[in-house]
Amino acid sequence: MSDYDAFAAEYAAHAAVSIYNAGYERPAMQALFGDLRGLRVLDAGCAAGEHSAHLLQCGAEVIAIDRSAAMIAMVRARFGDRIQTHCADLEQPLPFLEDGSVDLVFSSLTLHYLQEWGGVLAEFRRVVRPGGRLLFSTHHPAMTAPLVSNYFATQLVIDRWKIGARDVEVTFYHRPLQTIIDALIIAGFSLRSLIEPRLTARPPLASNADFERLAHNPWFLIIDALSF
Repeated sequence: MSDYDAFAAEYAAHAAVSIYNAGYERPAMQALFGDLRGLRVLDAGCAAGEHSAHLLQCGAEVIAIDRSAAMIAMVRARFGDRIQTHCADLEQPLPFLEDGSVDLVFSSLTLHYLQEWGGVLAEFRRVVRPGGRLLFSTHHPAMTAPLVSNYFATQLVIDRWKIGARDVEVTFYHRPLQTIIDALIIAGFSLRSLIEPRLTARPPLASNADFERLAHNPWFLIIDALSF
């Protein structure tokens, strides 16, 4: 998994305004929230808290977790005690959460950093109440397929991203669509909806190239599922 502590401030500033985050992924995810008033929501992989802010505005009780201590520090500075925060690794158990203690597990652009999904999805299934929701976004296999030698294998990708003024090396995993859905079902979730976000209007400050890419190709994939 990439070490976001090394460039947390730059990433937070980038994600706040990037077309891929602010203009594409966040609106698509937030359109699926529904009525969250009074619900307990786990924001798993909260980064600097952009989604947490919206969850809070929707009336949810938010528990925000991230592997990056620097990101969690930003969330604590931003929200104080309005949000419960934990520095936690999703590849490990979440002992601070009781069985069936949340109504929605929400995870934005985080799971593609994990090689194995069995453990994390089982833990999500443990902490969400029966009939509760799992809503997450991840890299679309169509986006990562050109970066690997075999579409049908889960493969590590080493890439370089421009974050602010810095070039940073990031690692994540390509996984085929069937593997994504199989992991979901094995963990005890039923698929409610599979969404391939598509831009239909150009957001402010978006370049022509970025708009054309996101208007004609899926970049992220959103899964909306129920526990059973």
